[in-house]
Amino acid sequence: MHPSSLSPDPQVEAPLVHVVDDYDEYRDGLLYSLRADDFAARGYASGEAFLAEPLWLRRGVVTLDIDFEPPGSMNGLQLFNRLLAQRCPMPVVFLTGPHGGDVRLAVQQVTRRADVDFFSKQAPLDELKDTIRRFLAREPALRQAAEHERRLLQIVLDGLTPAEREVISRVLRGQTNYGIARALNKEEGVVELQRASALKKLLGDSRSPQLLVETLRPLLDHHGAVSLTALAEHELLHRLGLLDPLARDVLMAAVDGRSDTQIARDHGWLGEADRERRHRAVVQGHLDRALALMQADAVRQVRKWLGYFAPCRPSSPSPSPSSP
Repeated sequence: MHPSSLSPDPQVEAPLVHVVDDYDEYRDGLLYSLRADDFAARGYASGEAFLAEPLWLRRGVVTLDIDFEPPGSMNGLQLFNRLLAQRCPMPVVFLTGPHGGDVRLAVQQVTRRADVDFFSKQAPLDELKDTIRRFLAREPALRQAAEHERRLLQIVLDGLTPAEREVISRVLRGQTNYGIARALNKEEGVVELQRASALKKLLGDSRSPQLLVETLRPLLDHHGAVSLTALAEHELLHRLGLLDPLARDVLMAAVDGRSDTQIARDHGWLGEADRERRHRAVVQGHLDRALALMQADAVRQVRKWLGYFAPCRPSSPSPSPSSP
């Protein structure tokens, strides 16, 4: 399970220029111009349409309009914050209208990530394309770094047992196997086995304490965690925070063992005359979206994580009928 040895996710798409803009004429014109210069490009009429699929499976560069109509729809800055929250490594080019306030807001966003730029929609397209080319060239390295961190976090949360997380946290603090055994009231041989198992998951065939420190210390510092246990809990809370209320409620109901029919009835999706049981597809759609944001393969995986950190479990208010 060494992160560098894991194969890429086969569902990850080829790099594209993702054009997110609600102004049809500008979006279609930019797509036409990009494709004429051999860019692979795809358009989205809203931030909601762009977020319909997990961001982690996307590659390339995002061109992002700041303002969207109608009022109340997700704007470019809100969408950018979603990219940040989901740790999406794609570079972003903000496209602004002729409003000075837009440019000011864009400049503020540029300071948050180095791989962000902005252009007025009236700027020459050749300049925009040059920036897109530069960002596309940088994207593989940005994605590789983000993928390395993502998979390390997955190992810390899902691959290591609670005992292994505790042992490795103490190894990082410089404790010996003997000292760890005394502190945890364990046999030294048990500690040695737990340490070896954790190192295999984290480093592959290496047993280097220095490599362990070089691998995990930046991760702990970046997330402000004092131990691997704290890091795993922080990561679980982060993933739960990505869920909208409906996805969260459906996921927590599934974690509790409720059936598709029970969940559909709770949310008013169950039509008693529906012989095709279409409610199952509705429930599964919300569940698939929740699992994708949680980076979990199945409900039982989330149930295991919540078993490690029971206080992380979100409260589940009584569900009310909602739109599918």
